[in-house]
Amino acid sequence: MNKKCSGCGITLQTKYKDKDGYVDNLDKDLCYRCFRQKHYNEWNKTNINNIESILDNIKDNDLVVYVSSLLNLNLEYINNFKKVILVLTKRDILPKSIIDDKIKNYIKKNNYNLIDIIIVSSFNNYNIDNLYNNLIKHNKTNNIYFIGNTSSGKSTLINKIISNYTTLNKDITTSMYPNTTLEIINIKINNINFIDTPGLINKGSITNYIDSKVIKRINPKKEIKPITYQLSNTGTLLIDNLVRIDYTCNKTSMTVYINNGIPIKKINSNRNDLKEYNKKEFINIKNEDIVIEDLCFIKFTNSINLNIYTYNNVSVTRRDNLI
Repeated sequence: MNKKCSGCGITLQTKYKDKDGYVDNLDKDLCYRCFRQKHYNEWNKTNINNIESILDNIKDNDLVVYVSSLLNLNLEYINNFKKVILVLTKRDILPKSIIDDKIKNYIKKNNYNLIDIIIVSSFNNYNIDNLYNNLIKHNKTNNIYFIGNTSSGKSTLINKIISNYTTLNKDITTSMYPNTTLEIINIKINNINFIDTPGLINKGSITNYIDSKVIKRINPKKEIKPITYQLSNTGTLLIDNLVRIDYTCNKTSMTVYINNGIPIKKINSNRNDLKEYNKKEFINIKNEDIVIEDLCFIKFTNSINLNIYTYNNVSVTRRDNLI
């Protein structure tokens, strides 16, 4: 029987050091990649591409916990499943002044077929009891699948459930980096099969185009303190060395929700900083957010026109104001 890594679910192997699942002997429970992530916070990109094939294992009556970070609200695949509890994670990184019900009402406007919407923080144990009670209540097949994009917080959430409601001496490898879980991981909790799945690959994530040091820098570790700029006429803002924003407006405000350690500065629009990046044009942004996937979202009030430059294929989208 093939032994699986207890951290990421990959089949362990001793032949190929440069391949996923490598261990120097099969007595070990963690693959080399998970061991280095867990103990040294090192990250290596994986050879795994996506998990679409294992989604076929989910039956219509299985309960799906669809996990999304509040910073992104990426719900692209949510309509693929019949029985869904939407869990919005990382509540601790959004300002405490934001009311949970406003976020829930924002989601409800999209008319997703959901059993419930639950906002949680695994970091400070916020709403975990409410989530667990709902999982027990709505479980019918004893299979509960945790689905979501890479870095949405699925594995961290399951580890919190293990810690709170079992005596198991086990945890799943977690990190701030994408693709930490590589294959399905099954954990029995009170006779229910909790199933962690590899993150859905988001090709629009900025984390696909930056190295591990930059990923670490942009990852929020505590409550975001939003930064508001008053804008008029034309101008240019740089977000780190990652995004350039050229704007034209009469008068409006721009509020950035981003890790507070990331520098944002105004520059002369005649400079060419980051103009070699891909440009996306947005006309008449008003009472809308711009979302730069896995980096930030930016709230605008009055009408503004934008040219946004960032890495090719990074998702930059507009939506109604979340807050």
